[in-house]
Amino acid sequence: MNKISSLVSICFFFLAIAFNTPLVAQSTLNNTEVSIHFRNGQEHFESKNYEAARAEFNLFLNADKAILEKEDGNKVWAEYYVVMCSLYLQYSETELLANRFVRNYPEHPVAGNLFKEIGNYFFEQGDYARAVDYLKKSPKSDEAAQYRLAISHFSLQEYSEALTIFDEIKSSSSDYGVSSSYYSGIINFRAGKYDVAIPDFKKAEQSATYRSEIPGWLAHSYYRQGKFAEMLAYTEPLLREKNSGRKLEDVALLTAEVYFQQANYEKAASYYTIYKNYKSQGMLPAVAYRYGYSLYKTDQFSPATEQLKNVAAVKDTLGQYAAFILGVCYLKANNPNYALGAFDQARKSNYNKSVTEDSDFNHAKVLLDLNRGNEAIKAFEGFLSKYPDSKYEDEANELVSEAYLSSNNYQAALAYIEGLKRRSTRTNSAYQRIAFNQAVKMYNDERYIDAIPYFDKSLTIPVNPETKYAANFWKAEALSADKKYNEAMPIYQSIISSVDNTTPNLFDLQSRSRYSLAYAYYNTKDYTKANQLFREYADRMKSSGDSQAYQDAVIRLGDTFFAAKNYEQALKYYDQAIAANKADKDYATFQKGLVMVLNGNEAGAKSAFQKVQKDFPQSLYVDNAIYQEANIDFSAGRYIPAITGFTKLINDKPQSRLIPAALLKRAGAFQNTANHEGAIADYRSILKNYPTESQSKDALAGIQEELNEVGRPEEFTQILNDYQQVNPNVQTVGLEYESAKGLYYSDKFDKAIPALNNYIRKYPNSLEAYEAKYLVAESYFKLGDKPQALSYYYQVIRDRKYKSVNRAILKAAEIEFAGNNFKSAIGNYRNLLASASDKKDQQTALIGLMESYYQTTKTDSTLYFAKEVANSGDVVLGAKSKASLYTGKIHMAKNEYPKAIEAFNQTIAISKDDFGAEAQFLITQILYNQKKYKESSDLIMAKFRNEFADADDKIVGRAFLLLADDFIGLDNMVQARATLNSIIENHPDKNIVTDAKIKLKAIEKK
Repeated sequence: MNKISSLVSICFFFLAIAFNTPLVAQSTLNNTEVSIHFRNGQEHFESKNYEAARAEFNLFLNADKAILEKEDGNKVWAEYYVVMCSLYLQYSETELLANRFVRNYPEHPVAGNLFKEIGNYFFEQGDYARAVDYLKKSPKSDEAAQYRLAISHFSLQEYSEALTIFDEIKSSSSDYGVSSSYYSGIINFRAGKYDVAIPDFKKAEQSATYRSEIPGWLAHSYYRQGKFAEMLAYTEPLLREKNSGRKLEDVALLTAEVYFQQANYEKAASYYTIYKNYKSQGMLPAVAYRYGYSLYKTDQFSPATEQLKNVAAVKDTLGQYAAFILGVCYLKANNPNYALGAFDQARKSNYNKSVTEDSDFNHAKVLLDLNRGNEAIKAFEGFLSKYPDSKYEDEANELVSEAYLSSNNYQAALAYIEGLKRRSTRTNSAYQRIAFNQAVKMYNDERYIDAIPYFDKSLTIPVNPETKYAANFWKAEALSADKKYNEAMPIYQSIISSVDNTTPNLFDLQSRSRYSLAYAYYNTKDYTKANQLFREYADRMKSSGDSQAYQDAVIRLGDTFFAAKNYEQALKYYDQAIAANKADKDYATFQKGLVMVLNGNEAGAKSAFQKVQKDFPQSLYVDNAIYQEANIDFSAGRYIPAITGFTKLINDKPQSRLIPAALLKRAGAFQNTANHEGAIADYRSILKNYPTESQSKDALAGIQEELNEVGRPEEFTQILNDYQQVNPNVQTVGLEYESAKGLYYSDKFDKAIPALNNYIRKYPNSLEAYEAKYLVAESYFKLGDKPQALSYYYQVIRDRKYKSVNRAILKAAEIEFAGNNFKSAIGNYRNLLASASDKKDQQTALIGLMESYYQTTKTDSTLYFAKEVANSGDVVLGAKSKASLYTGKIHMAKNEYPKAIEAFNQTIAISKDDFGAEAQFLITQILYNQKKYKESSDLIMAKFRNEFADADDKIVGRAFLLLADDFIGLDNMVQARATLNSIIENHPDKNIVTDAKIKLKAIEKK
């Protein structure tokens, strides 16, 4: 019931008593003007029109005294109504009117409650000061009025006055008694009298009104007294209740805080979790830190990161601690990229020097774990400089060695380690591996002799047996590549005879050593030993299931029997290889033809040579097969079909290295069929176009004989002079050429160019002049003058008289490709393919055509040559992986994502180099294009610190730029910024850094 209607009811109740007449009887009174004012006032009062009511009541009270005497009962009530109207209208005279009424009518039924009602009015209006003024005049026996008086004092923060009244009421069994206990408890709690407050709270807890509020007050009371056992005995059962309806937010927090202080992190984490579930808004940073720390201590690393990351974002002491623990949690959760950002933030704060040092060190370690070698080197060296006496000094020195290893800067790494005053086993292990990697790098660059000293360095510290055996094997391979077979053989033999069941790679190296040793014996013409080792190797490969290696060994067995003139066995193994239908079937078929020639089986030999031409039209052995077929007829005196065969080779394969031999044979056939002019023409062709080839001497003798036969011997004089110019006496010009060539091989390219050009001018038709042009081209190339280099390469190509013309063709193709002249590059690669004399040149040409057509957006041609590359084996390192990579790129450009991903995965499966890295990057790019940001980011962070740690800087940079884009897509701007800042601070590629700055600027604008 509201206050106004309550007062009206009281008024009418007492009016009824005073006149002992029903209220409705008022309507029977004399309808005088005075009575009308009174009734009007009542009606206005009931309608809450207090201004009108007050006016009517005043008109009534201002009536003639004689009339008022007759209305004496109504006069008192009229005055009462005036007081109440003044109250509700908030007139300043209210208190004066009230005091007057009580003074004039002390015995009136409403006089005793008037001050209480006025006090209640102000109480409900929230005007506690005025409420106090009236309520304190209420009777002391009025419990409700006293309670409201106490609440008013409490609201005015007059706690002493309030407590006195609450203490008087709280013993009551009424609701006011329970409520007074509640407020007494609060006042005592705020005064720090927790032991006094507890009994009050316990009494209040019995009331449904305060039951939900009390647990927090009681828990705090126990906690602030340090009575943790009592607190836990009270709070834990409460927290186990389900749907209790109590406010347990603070209860859960205090319980968690007690257990945190007791280092019981498991229970602390549990109660912090309950607290979080109660908490509608975020936790305070300090609480979130303790919660995160508790989760960290109980190995709940992923949930811990969620609590700590926002705390870590604040730049203060707590933020630094949180950032460090956050970094540790990310590491434990196998998320090193996020850990890197956290440690980076912690190390850049100086609130706690110990934490700064620990963070600095861990930041460098994570860089190393992520295989970001160059950045790790910088970080470790900066750390050692900043903390010269750090407790991490020895470990940092060990790790900086490993960082050099990861960075591929092997020379610097070796110099660094060799300069250390003391070296741990771990450092020596790194040194062993770094020296080995430097040697392998030189080996892959075909610098075989330069590689050997580094293999020896690795072998001086044989800490790791796997690296030791590998270094021995590749040292032997380097010696073999330099044709120092006798030095390589003992090393292969030592590997084969080694007994070590604890080293996983030894078995594979032993198998490969047998194979290489067999080749060494083969190349030194010890065919018996070569045959024995190839047989052992074949047996091992057959049992291992490696069919490709087994078939290769089978062919090599055929070769050893062929070289040893055991033709029957040679045929057996060549047939076995042909039946297996593997990549070298064309070679085996050709070799079979050669064996049949030697066995006198002309028909079988011809059939084999014809099969090579028909079944393998792109084979390297087609030209030789044509030559050998024609030569069978030539040797048998069947000159007409021989002429036909040699003519086919000359016309169909004009770039073949066998053209001089075919011309010489055809000339002989013409000679034997009395076609003297035909013979003369072929001999002239040899002397003009191939004057430095071995056939030129026979051609010189042959043309002299034929010219004599046709009666034109005088022509021979000029032919002989031309020949002598091309083939001068070595003694007269050799020293001059060797001097010029020596400048080139001494890397004095600027001096080599004029010296070589001077030789070319003096001896333009000499054999050495063609090589000299190539060396001039190479000199310009090494000096970085590619246009001049290209000009000389094209001279060599046009001459086609330098024995290694294919090198010039390849270099010209590479320069044109690098200059985006793809049409010219395609022409050169096609030229190389046509003149390829071995599988390496053939596959190199196919790869070049694939890459060039890709750049011209001719997708069909790209896919064709990619297939050709894939089907041609893996003669060039990484050929198959590059083919599948380009296949994937074509499908990706066509938005054929499933096919693209399949091709990229093929690349990754066979290659962990730059090709595999690029394929992996492109898969993440596809995921990004599909808005699968989480999958893309997870893949980048997982792959580019493990399988593709040593990838090209540009590929890695593109991957991490994409990672930042992924974070933007995930609306994780903190990690996006951290990723971009890391690129800007550490990445060596300026273009990547520029892109990162642009992306970061765009983020900051959002």
